[in-house]
Amino acid sequence: MAAFEDAWAGGGDGLRVVNVTGVGGIGKSRFLRECQLRLESEARTVLLDLQIPALREQDAALAVLRSRLGAQGAQFPRYDIAYLALWQRLHPHLQISLADVAARQQSAVLTDLADAAGGLPVFRTVGGLLQLAGRSSARFKRWRWLKNDETLHRLDELDPAELADAATFLFAEDLRRASVEQRYLVCIDAYEALVGGSTRAGRTAGLDAWLRDLVSQLDRGLVLIASREPLGWETYDSQWTAHLIQVPLDGLPMTARVELLEAHGVSDVRARTALARASSGVPFYLNLALDADSGADQGDSALTPAVSGEEILERFLQHVDPQEVRLLEVLAVARTIDYDIFRTVAAAFGLSADRRTWETLTAYSFVQPAGAERFQLHQLMATELRARQTAEMRQAVHRVLRTLWRERADRVVGLASTRRTIGAQLREVAFHSMYAGEFAPRDLLALTAEIAASGGIRSLGGVVEDVRRFCAADDHPRAELEMAARCVEAETAVLVGDVEHAEALTRGLAGVDGDSSAQVRLALAGADALRVLGRTSEALGRYSSLWQSATVPEGRSAALWAADLYMAGGRFRDAENLVNGLTGTLRRDEHMLRGDTARLIHLGRRFAFDFPAARSSLDQAQLHYLEAGSAVRLANLVVNRAEFLAWTEPEHAGDVADEAIALQRDIGALHELGKAYTAKALALLRCGRIAEAEASLETALEVLGRARYRSGTARAQLVRSLILLRRGETENARGTAEWAIREFEGAEVYPTLVLAALHMLRSTGSAQPAHTASLARARAAIRPVDSLGALEARVDAWVATILGE
Repeated sequence: MAAFEDAWAGGGDGLRVVNVTGVGGIGKSRFLRECQLRLESEARTVLLDLQIPALREQDAALAVLRSRLGAQGAQFPRYDIAYLALWQRLHPHLQISLADVAARQQSAVLTDLADAAGGLPVFRTVGGLLQLAGRSSARFKRWRWLKNDETLHRLDELDPAELADAATFLFAEDLRRASVEQRYLVCIDAYEALVGGSTRAGRTAGLDAWLRDLVSQLDRGLVLIASREPLGWETYDSQWTAHLIQVPLDGLPMTARVELLEAHGVSDVRARTALARASSGVPFYLNLALDADSGADQGDSALTPAVSGEEILERFLQHVDPQEVRLLEVLAVARTIDYDIFRTVAAAFGLSADRRTWETLTAYSFVQPAGAERFQLHQLMATELRARQTAEMRQAVHRVLRTLWRERADRVVGLASTRRTIGAQLREVAFHSMYAGEFAPRDLLALTAEIAASGGIRSLGGVVEDVRRFCAADDHPRAELEMAARCVEAETAVLVGDVEHAEALTRGLAGVDGDSSAQVRLALAGADALRVLGRTSEALGRYSSLWQSATVPEGRSAALWAADLYMAGGRFRDAENLVNGLTGTLRRDEHMLRGDTARLIHLGRRFAFDFPAARSSLDQAQLHYLEAGSAVRLANLVVNRAEFLAWTEPEHAGDVADEAIALQRDIGALHELGKAYTAKALALLRCGRIAEAEASLETALEVLGRARYRSGTARAQLVRSLILLRRGETENARGTAEWAIREFEGAEVYPTLVLAALHMLRSTGSAQPAHTASLARARAAIRPVDSLGALEARVDAWVATILGE
C-alpha cells in the first residue's frame, strides 16, 4: 500500500502505471479493491476485470470504463459519438436506436442529439450528427464546439480498426478534460487472461496492443494493473521502462497467516500452525481451508485440512497451455530446475524441450528465481502437481534426476569448483535416490562420506533433514535409515565443532551392533565428542571397546583414535605400536587410513619434540590424502603444518596459518579453526609481532570456547602465558601457565606440554613448590619411544628457543 500511495501522490503529471504481480490466489484482486476503497472519496475509480471474456475486446472494455466513470460525473461527449459510430460499423446488420444508446450510456450529448434527430431509429454518419450539434438553440450551445472537431469529422473515413483506435484516443482525451476537476484511478485486473502465456514466446504479441495504446494515453491519473507476471511492455517500446512501477506481492508472513486464521475462528494452535505452513503464504489456500470447515474443534483432523487440490491448481494454472501443464507436472518432482534439468526431463518423457518453451515456462509467476539460472516452482503448486502423478511416474522422474545429479557431481570432481557445489549436488543425488525407492542405509553413509571428503560439510545437515522428512512421510518404519541419519548428524556435529550436540545424540547408546556400520560410526562420533570435551578416559574406553567388538571396517578408525589418545596422553610407544600394527593390515590403495596413520605418527613425534621425524610423517600423510582426494583431511593437515611451522620455523608459518584459517572457515570446523589461529599467534609472537599475536590469540580463544574444545583452549592459554612473559607481566604469565597445566591434567592429555610449561616457569624464576607434583605426574605419564631423558632434553631446548635464550 505504501508503494501505491507513493505512486498516487506523484501521479497526474505524466503517465504512471503500477504493475502488481504475484501467483494466483496471492491477493492481487483484493489489493486493487483496497486501492479503490482508499481513493473513493477523492478520485474517480474504475475496475476493468479481464477475467470476463467480453471485456477482453477493445470496444466492450472502453464502454465499461466509460460507463463507470460517467456514473461518477465524468463527461465523454466525443467518445460517445465515436463509440456510436464504432458500434454501428461493427454491427451493420442491426438497427440501433440513438435514444436507446443514449439512455444506456447515460450520455448527455447523445440524449440531446437523439431529441434533435426527431426519433429517427438510426443514424447514417457522424457528420450528420455533428450538424445537429450545431443548431442555434440554447440546448445545443454546450455542444457547438463539437461541430468543428477535426477528429470527429474524420471518423466516417476510417475502417473499423482505425475507428476503434480513434475511439480509444477520444476516450483518453475526454478523461483528460474531466481530470481537471477530479483525478482518476483505473484498475485493470487479470491481465494474463487477455494474453495468456503466449506473448512471452512472441507468438501473438498483438493481443494486448489496444490495452497498451489506451494505457499510454492515461497520463492524468494513475493506472494500476494486476498480472501474474510482469507486463514486459518495455520489450515493445523501451520508453515504458520510465513509466512502469513494479510491485511484487509475496506470500503472507507466518505471523500474518496465523493472525488471519485466528481471526476466522481457528483457535487450536496446532491446527493454525499446520494450515499456515501448508498454505506457503497463499491467502487463497487459507480461504479454501476455512471454507472446508477444518477448524479448531476437530482434534487431529484439523492438522490435515480437506483443501481441494484441484481448486488450488485451477487458480495457479489458469491460462497455461495444456502441454506446458504436463511439463510442469514432471518438473514439479525436482526441487530446483535449470535449462539442463528441463531438457533432460522433458526429453526423457517425450515432451517439448526447446528453448522457447523453457523461456515461456520460466516467465510464469509461479516459477520463481532460486539462484543464478535456476528456478523453483511455487511449493504449494508443486505439492499439488506431484499429487496428481502415480507413484510409479514420480519414481521414474526421480531416477532420471538422480542420474543427472550424479553425472554433474562426477564431472566437477578434481575441477576448481567450490565445496558447497559438490556437496549440494551429492545432496540431490541422495534426495532423488530416496524417492526413487532405491536407497539403503549403506548408500546414505557412503554418499555422506563422499560429501564430507569433498569438503561440502554444510550440505550434510540438509541430507539429514531430507532423510527425516522422507521417513516421517513414509507409512513403513525405517529404523535403520533413521539410525544412519542420526549417525550422519552426529558426525557432522563433531566436524563443525558442535560436540555437545554430538554427545547428546549418542548419549545412552548401548549394545552397539558391531556388524552395523551406522551404529559403530554413531558410537565413534560420541567418543570423538567426549575426546574434544576433555573426557579422555571415557573416550578411550569407548574407542577400545569398539575396536575389539566391531567387525565392520569402521572398527579400524576406533583403533586409530585409541592410538591418538595414547599419543595425547604421552604414551608415544604404545601409540606407535598400535599404529604400526594397524598399518600392516592395510591394503596399498587404502590411502585415507594410511594418511590417518601417518598423520597420527606426525602428531606423536611433534608432541615428543622429535621434529625431523615429525616432518617426514607429515609429508607422507599429505601424499596419501592427495591420493584419497579428501578435502577435509587435507584441510586439517594444513592446520597441522601451520602448528608444526609455528613450533619450528615461525617465519614460514604465517602464510600457511592463513591458508588453514580460510579452509576451515569455509568448512565450518570450529575446533580446527581455533587451532589455526593459535598457531598463527605463536608464529607472530616468535617473530616479535606482539600486538598481532594478541589479536590472533583472542580470536582463537573465542572460537575454541564456542567449540567447547578443552585441550585446545589450554594450548592457547599456554601461548597467552608466553605473550605475557614477553610483555614483562611475570605474575600473570605464571597464573595463566598454571591454569593451562591444570586443564591438561584434568583432561589427561599432553604431559610433554606440562613439562614445557614447568621449564618455562623455572627459566623465568616463577617456579613454585606445588609444581613438583605436576612434574612428577607428567614424567610418570610419559612413555617415550626413546628415553625420558632424551625427550626432556628436547623439550628444554625448545623452550629455550621460544624464550630467546
